[in-house]
Formats: sequence, C-alpha cells, structure tokens
Amino acid sequence: MSRLRRRDGDLTKAKIIEAAGQLIAQEGFAQTTNKAIAQLAQVDLAAINYHFEGREGLYKAVLAEAHTHYIDEQQLAELVKSSLSPTRKLEIFFESLISKLAANDVWHSQVFIRELFSPTPYLEQFMAHDGNRKFQYIRQIISQVSGLDENHPSLLPCIVSVMAPCLMLIIASTNIAVPVHHVTKMDSQQLVQHLLSFSLAGLAEIEKNQLIKK
Repeated sequence: MSRLRRRDGDLTKAKIIEAAGQLIAQEGFAQTTNKAIAQLAQVDLAAINYHFEGREGLYKAVLAEAHTHYIDEQQLAELVKSSLSPTRKLEIFFESLISKLAANDVWHSQVFIRELFSPTPYLEQFMAHDGNRKFQYIRQIISQVSGLDENHPSLLPCIVSVMAPCLMLIIASTNIAVPVHHVTKMDSQQLVQHLLSFSLAGLAEIEKNQLIKK
C-alpha cells in the first residue's frame, strides 16, 4: 500500500471517529446509526466496516480516542521513562490534562462521562487493556513522588486521591450542571499548581505516616 493510500485511509478513519464521537456524545451509542455517522463524516457507509470491522469496532475506537484525548499513553510512557524529577513528572501530567480541558472540548468529555455513568461492555474491555497500561504508568509516577513501593497497599488510595479531582474536572468540562463547573474557568497554571500542591501535601503526609509506623 502506498503512503498516499495510507494517509487517505488514516484521514478517513479520523473523519469517521470524529463524526461518531460527536453523534454519540449527543445521542448515545445505541441511538446513533451508522448511516448518520457516514453522512456526517461524508464517507460511504461501507467505510465503517472497512476501517473498523463494524459498529462495535468503531465504538471501541471512539472510546479509545476519548480517553487518549485526556491521557495519551505514548506521552505518559515517555514521561515515566524521562530523567525529570518525580514532582515535575506529576506537574507535566496535570499540565497536559488541564490544557485539554481549556481547549473547550465538545465530544470527548461527553462520551467519556456517558460511558462512566452508563457503562457498556466495551468499557471493561478497554480498561483491561489500554486503560490498565495507562494506570500502571500513573502508578509509577505516584510511587516515585510518594516514595512508596508500587506494590505498597497505601499506594492505591493515593492514586485515587490524586486522580479523583482530575475526573471531576472532566465532568465539570461537560454541559452537565455541576457545582464545580466554574473551576474549569480558572487560570490554567493556577489550577495546575493547586492540584500539584494538594497532591504533594497529601502524598508527603502518607509517606511520613509510613515512616512513623516503621
């Protein structure tokens, strides 16, 4: 296959994912037809089967794209392997997430939240593979920051405490009326520094408590 054909194929796939994401965000997966997706993407209906092996494959791709929009696995892997300090790694993680929220995204957050509140079987499949790999990278960063071993029983609650505000920010970035909606309007750097300071303080306290127990 020539490079031109590959580029054309990638462009078509991207157009289909974008169209499907917009429609699924508005109507939900069950109510979104392949015909509507093809019309919005301005492609032949057969292109969905050709590029995604059907409706289920397309939804998996949309779900992966929605998650990657906020947490890119390749960038996360490079960050973990970098020689930066653990604190700087966590700061960059927050910067990346907040920059996506500041972009006034439309469909990624809505698809993401729809799936969390009304999970389909595809979410479990996604979390067992793509999601788990990303989780392990995040685990490594928080382990480095906290000084806790990756298998320490206290690390998992730490991960939840650090990531929960991130999830709330994604929810707040949607059109859903939530009390914390105005937080997404804060200055991006101030918000990053708040998340970082709050996380570092909590992780430092956990590390101190572990040292006391010893």
